[in-house]
Amino acid sequence: MTRKAISGLVICTLLLGVLVGCAQENRTLTPIQTKDTEQMIVTASQNTTELVGQTLQESLGVPVRVEEPNLPTKSRKFSVAISADISVPKTDQLSIYKVSSAELSEAFVANAFDYFCKGQTMYNYGKLTNTREQIEGRIGMMQRDLDNNDSPDGPNSGDAWRKEYEAEIARLKTELSNAPEDLGEPIQSARLEPDEAAGGGTYDRFMAVNATKYPFTMELFAWNNVAYPTDEVRYIEGMDTTVAPRSEASFHFNDTRRISGVLFRVKDVTNEARIAELSTTPAEAMAKSTSLLDALGVSGMKPYRVILAREFDENTSATGKYAYFVQVCRTVDGITVLSPYARTYVGGLDDGHEWAYETLDIRMDDEGIIGMNWVSPLTVGAVEVERANLLPFSSILDVAKTMLVVANEPLESDLNGYDQVAIQIDRITLSLQRVPNADSINDGLLIPAWNFYGTQRYILAGGTETQRGLDEPIDSIDQPFLSINAIDGTVIDKTHGY
Repeated sequence: MTRKAISGLVICTLLLGVLVGCAQENRTLTPIQTKDTEQMIVTASQNTTELVGQTLQESLGVPVRVEEPNLPTKSRKFSVAISADISVPKTDQLSIYKVSSAELSEAFVANAFDYFCKGQTMYNYGKLTNTREQIEGRIGMMQRDLDNNDSPDGPNSGDAWRKEYEAEIARLKTELSNAPEDLGEPIQSARLEPDEAAGGGTYDRFMAVNATKYPFTMELFAWNNVAYPTDEVRYIEGMDTTVAPRSEASFHFNDTRRISGVLFRVKDVTNEARIAELSTTPAEAMAKSTSLLDALGVSGMKPYRVILAREFDENTSATGKYAYFVQVCRTVDGITVLSPYARTYVGGLDDGHEWAYETLDIRMDDEGIIGMNWVSPLTVGAVEVERANLLPFSSILDVAKTMLVVANEPLESDLNGYDQVAIQIDRITLSLQRVPNADSINDGLLIPAWNFYGTQRYILAGGTETQRGLDEPIDSIDQPFLSINAIDGTVIDKTHGY
């Protein structure tokens, strides 16, 4: 299968997408029906059956391992099997917590800038769009569209767009006369500054790179959520895009001087004492990640897993150096909060209000830190239910044996060309997971949830095999095949919420 990769040095493109939304047709917002969280809280608050002094593993009847070799499927080409170790918190109870979206503090941004960029001369990337080169590029693209009569709204859309383009070109040419050649003077200190987003939104951001022009080999970007004058989803015809409120405050640091390509997963090495590819051990990578979090003043977060990754250069299709990808998770009262690399939506997946799950990862090689990403930080509030009543694991497994097939079985037409598509569940976890309140991108709950992780193998008729996770960027790997509410046994949709 074709590798799908996103380079660390295209964050500017990602940032643009964050601030203006994706280009879509103008469509009506359709609310997504969510389950009743109030009823779930009532169920969770019922008297628990756990015995005093028993761990969760004991009271819920959780085995150390599950073996279910062949779950029934409709197609002979599709199979699901479970051969998995089970991870359960070493405690006698789990609680439900209120949670809300948070933003990056200026103190954190300043600490990160001082830590990562010490000794480097950094420049304000936010000035890039005002440089002569960028303005000339925008004028050139618009003029080519005029020359080719290439309307942004497609053929048979009239000529109104031409007047808009001509007026914008005239404005840009006026701006060009005083445009700077590069990003100007170096940054002396890191401060979040107000900026404008498409659709009349405003947000705070800080963006620094280590050169006055392309190419850049070090970048540090931070931005908070965009505040719009209205909560409505709006289509901006002139930009062919939709805008809507989102919760996805983000921090990104990338140093590509040693590893310039995209990282792809090799294997999970969390429990390995030493590996051949790197002299730094996985335990040392965890310890260095903890030290970094302490230095940046990030509390309530803990390294959770270590993945060995390998560089892939999409320009040469060559694999190169190795690095660690350390997954960091929030912990609440010692309990891990696991998050898929995804987001929940109030409206449709293309044009609705969005709330990204909180994720934090740290990337390093033997010489030091080469990257850190923190998306959608959370504020954990009051306890909603102190000791949640959880279903026994046998009930959860019964649901999983049915829903793993229902939720993942491809259409028969999608199986054409394959001899076999096989899902192997190799890891089952009980943790906390964020679910949104109905129609909210800012408030929700942390609830106990079971997640079923594994691999998906695609075998062609000739025997050629590929595997999910190995052909995706490293930060796309942690997607469970199934998430189940530990309280009521319902399936949690990772994009629609509870």
